[in-house]
Amino acid sequence: MSKHVLKELPQLVDAGIISDETAEKIKSYYEQQPSQSANRLFIVFGILGALLVGMGLVLIIAHNWDELPHVIKLSVGFVPLLIGQAVAAVSNFKEKSKVWKEASAAGLFFAIAISISIVSQVYNIVGDLSGFLFIWMCLSIPIVYVLRSSVASLLFIIGITWYGCEAGYFRSGNSGYEYWIFLALIIPFYYIEFIKPQIKNNFFYFHSWLLTLSLTICLGLAASTDEELLMIAYMSLFSAFVSLAQLKEFQTGRVLSNAWLVIGSLGVIVLLLMLSFDFYWDGIDSGYSLQSPEFIASLATTAVAGFLLYKLTQDEPISQVNSKSMAFIAFILLFFIGLAAPWAAQLLANVLILAIAVHTIYDGAQRNHLGILNYGLLIISALIACRFFDTDLSFVLRGLLFIGIGVGFFAANYYMIKKRRKVV
Repeated sequence: MSKHVLKELPQLVDAGIISDETAEKIKSYYEQQPSQSANRLFIVFGILGALLVGMGLVLIIAHNWDELPHVIKLSVGFVPLLIGQAVAAVSNFKEKSKVWKEASAAGLFFAIAISISIVSQVYNIVGDLSGFLFIWMCLSIPIVYVLRSSVASLLFIIGITWYGCEAGYFRSGNSGYEYWIFLALIIPFYYIEFIKPQIKNNFFYFHSWLLTLSLTICLGLAASTDEELLMIAYMSLFSAFVSLAQLKEFQTGRVLSNAWLVIGSLGVIVLLLMLSFDFYWDGIDSGYSLQSPEFIASLATTAVAGFLLYKLTQDEPISQVNSKSMAFIAFILLFFIGLAAPWAAQLLANVLILAIAVHTIYDGAQRNHLGILNYGLLIISALIACRFFDTDLSFVLRGLLFIGIGVGFFAANYYMIKKRRKVV
């Protein structure tokens, strides 16, 4: 940004917009500022350095581990932790640079894991991986807020997702509900550091992607006895993602950089394509418990999706809202229809996909956005591909359908490119 401003200074002076004195002051100001790219490199190399040093020490000690006495083993476990705490304290109270804080936070985060592992091994403390991850995450959350470390926050999100999968999916008799407590503890950091001050840096993008993926992976922890209801929860979750992406605080310059929009949109389409088959509708019945985890998850996610959609409609007309933000409403209606007539719900699911595809193509044409337009065409292609496998259409008719889609891709893109050239 500063280089661009400096290049424009001579033109601004020649146009009489600013004086020579003002131009010199602007140039002097930017020359005294530290390079942002250099700061980013320092942060990256600082974190990598801390991780590599830690890994090197682990490998050296591991080679002679069996020959070491208990005192030395415990020292190996606690010394990195003490060093990490000391460096973190210096970084925090001496107000060191961001590089120091992020590197010390990463080192301390892994030092906690090393200490837990060594103490457990020395004293033969019986436990499993989920218990280890639980203790590790409990001890690591203060690092995020004390050092205000984005790296520690990202590692924490990865850790709680790992814990959720280990406790809820891979271990019988545990629902992994602690994951939701951990998630509630990290959300305020995401809001305070990025959403409230409207900071859209790389750490913001990384947090957005990890949070969306973590929620998508771990919502399935609610699966119990009424698994068909979980489809409502997922549809509402993805619709909430799409609504969230349209709020001013979460909007980004490029569509593909908005994790909430990408994951939410793809999630809605994938679920609807699954619903266009008959295997889901053949399994639903009316005997669901209102106290099941699936029903509670569906109720909670639907309430969030409904609130976000209401908030969107307060700021802009409903016609300007992404159609996928309302997919959860359509699916709830489909669900009740499917209880009485599964074939009708399946048919309407296909119609809904087609309607969303047409709206996406129209939106792309209106916004002169080739990516959105082609996404709509891809949705139609995916729908036709799904029907390719579960219908009795002849191969000739199927081939003609794919030829028609190919021609549509070419014609739509040709029209958009020609339209852009006319504008230029």
